[in-house]
Amino acid sequence: MLRSLWLTCVLSVVSATAWAQSAPTTAVSVAPNPAVVDKARSIAAAADQKLAQLSAQRRPLVTRYQQQLAAIDGLKKQKASWRRDRELNTAQANANDTATRLTALDKQIATAQRAVASARKAVVVAIDAEVRAGATGPRATQLAQIRAQLAPATPAPKKIIIPDAEIDPLADPEELERQAAAIAAAEKLLEAQRTGLDTQHKELVLVAELRQAHDRAGELSTRDDDQPHRGAQRGGTREADSLQSPTAGGGAGSTGPAGGQGSGGGGGGEDFGSAVGDKGSTAFESSVVALGEVIDRSTIDGMLRASRSGDPKQRAEAAAAARDAVAKRLELLKKKRAMIEARAKQLRGR
Repeated sequence: MLRSLWLTCVLSVVSATAWAQSAPTTAVSVAPNPAVVDKARSIAAAADQKLAQLSAQRRPLVTRYQQQLAAIDGLKKQKASWRRDRELNTAQANANDTATRLTALDKQIATAQRAVASARKAVVVAIDAEVRAGATGPRATQLAQIRAQLAPATPAPKKIIIPDAEIDPLADPEELERQAAAIAAAEKLLEAQRTGLDTQHKELVLVAELRQAHDRAGELSTRDDDQPHRGAQRGGTREADSLQSPTAGGGAGSTGPAGGQGSGGGGGGEDFGSAVGDKGSTAFESSVVALGEVIDRSTIDGMLRASRSGDPKQRAEAAAAARDAVAKRLELLKKKRAMIEARAKQLRGR
């Protein structure tokens, strides 16, 4: 009796387990939700707008800063006088103030750039989620277009191959014309590289100059401290004026609008301009691949070193060297192509 009851319980448990294992699982489907993508796009648009506003604020500040530094240099060249010293003191203080504002603004721009990148990434994630959820038809096409705008496929850099530019004395006119056409195509690629390197050079030179000027702004306020102090033998208002003179320790480095910072206006020099115009290594690495067989190895090595450097001056010099090397090779190709075309024309005239 007990054995029969035990067998019945075992069979019941086995049957229940088998039924549970064989029961079909129902997948939970999530319907596409366009609102998620729309919200992410709205956040990204706001981030883009904020970055544009900050960039617009920066441009006039850079212009003003350059003008202030030029004015300081002009005052430095003038003969020392009380009037000159007071004007120099004011100019240095104003330059320090502008440099401090630029440094703070550059940090805001860097933060805004990170926010833009994060917001755009969120839009891409939302688009991918909606596509996986089953978006079809016009909506799927629209999502694909939006995604392509936010995350365009970056083509891999291709090595530029320079065709043979020597004239084959046995070649017929058709072969020479095809050879000239291949050289012309290579010239277009080299011209694009030359233009890109020239643009990089100009931008990096500006960044390097602004960074150097920013560092120098703090030094200008203390450059006169070693000069003899005047006014110690003067009385009345002259003595009071001497307390305001930069040669009496009251220069922009201590009491100017950059108050208390001294040379601190230039203290952010290593960050100054890094958010805008400080090119990364990607452009250099792309050019290295494209020009690997076009320019000399020493120039390529210089570009590789510059791509790993955070110094805009070094990158500017490397970009200029590569630009000049490409221009030299381009000029040589043009001359040889002209000779090939002339040879083809000569053969056709026979």
